[in-house]
Amino acid sequence: MACGCLLAAAPVHAEPSLALTLPEARSLAVHALQGDRPALASQIAHGLLVADPRSPYAHYVLATAHADMGDATAGRRSAARAYRYAETTVQKFQAAELAARLTFAEGRPTRTQLWLRRAVQNAPSPEIEEQLARDYARVRRENPFRFSISGGVKPSSNVNNGADTAQQVIDGLPFTGRLSGGAQALSGVVGTVDAVAGYRLRSTDRARTDLAARLFVQRIALDSRSHHLAPEVRNRDFGATYADVTLRQTYAVGTRGNTVDVTGSVGEYWSGGNRSYTFARVGLGHRWQVSAATSVSFGAAIEERFSDRTHFFDSSTASVSAGATHTVAGGDGIGLSVNLRKTESDFINYASTAASLRLTYSFADQIGPAIVSAGLVLGKTDYDDYVAVFSVPGGKQDYATYADVNVLLPDVDYAGFAPSVNFRAGRTRSNVSRFETRELSVSLGFQSKF
Repeated sequence: MACGCLLAAAPVHAEPSLALTLPEARSLAVHALQGDRPALASQIAHGLLVADPRSPYAHYVLATAHADMGDATAGRRSAARAYRYAETTVQKFQAAELAARLTFAEGRPTRTQLWLRRAVQNAPSPEIEEQLARDYARVRRENPFRFSISGGVKPSSNVNNGADTAQQVIDGLPFTGRLSGGAQALSGVVGTVDAVAGYRLRSTDRARTDLAARLFVQRIALDSRSHHLAPEVRNRDFGATYADVTLRQTYAVGTRGNTVDVTGSVGEYWSGGNRSYTFARVGLGHRWQVSAATSVSFGAAIEERFSDRTHFFDSSTASVSAGATHTVAGGDGIGLSVNLRKTESDFINYASTAASLRLTYSFADQIGPAIVSAGLVLGKTDYDDYVAVFSVPGGKQDYATYADVNVLLPDVDYAGFAPSVNFRAGRTRSNVSRFETRELSVSLGFQSKF
């Protein structure tokens, strides 16, 4: 075989050289690393790169040699090149796992998380993938910066929360004629993106301070039937954008797992391309870890909304919530939460009292290829006074019932992100038919497995 590389076998002043075939050079590099001679391994790797600058093996040997010599930065760069030029799944896994270790040694936890996800994508066995997921969780806890993004596409029979019928009926009587097409249920596709970025400003054994920003974007694409029913409306009329910045202070109290947090948020909400309102919110929460299997939480919040149109549409909302989660013997999870909300405003159609109950059940074991969870929501909203052309006798009452099933497919993931399918069905009953709605939707999205 032709000479693969030319290596110095003695100090430079002696200048002897040794010609090796590529297999011999690779074998010598392995022996050098095993014999704790990283400088020699580095020299061999450079020789291999002269023969083939895109050799994943040579870049991996060089990365390992740099790591053994304590140069994490140079090692990480070589490991990244090994990953780039890797030709097999095993090579990609080895390079990504090494890059993750070296990036962590550099003190760059965010990049470490990226390399761990690449390693997960190429993990040779489920056991190694699980170990990498535990490593990822540990790095995430140590990382002051966090970022998450989720999204999906949802075909829906009611993208605008429109009425079931064109007839405007109040307490069983058709008082105000027909509803416009835009006020009726329109079908189409809903696309959403929800991104959160946060940074831990301060952390001790008993307290931590976090700053986070969230951006939620929803856009609608009406189908041809909806355009025919409501030719006057445009897709952008039903778009929504929500953004906030939140400062959270969390304290550990009592035994392990018990916390109290205080939050303050400011933000804006845009609807139909126009800013609808800005808001400021403060909240208080308390979580108790009753046992290894059971936790209980309580929360309260006050929110002030400032309308972009006029102060007449400003509102004040006070809410309280309570919840509990429990893990049963087989590992399945059960959840129960209750939310109460009181809204006051000079505009009587905003003033309301609401209550909702949510039940959830999560299966611990896969059902075939899927991890399944399900939920049921029951809610009531009461408006003491309401105007729909004229004042509605006795006010308006809405009753909502919704059920959803979420299916995660963990075995077809990419870098730890798995596709998910959410099925949602429900209806809202009201004594004002404009608010009688039904929805049947299927949402396609993605979720992180760890």
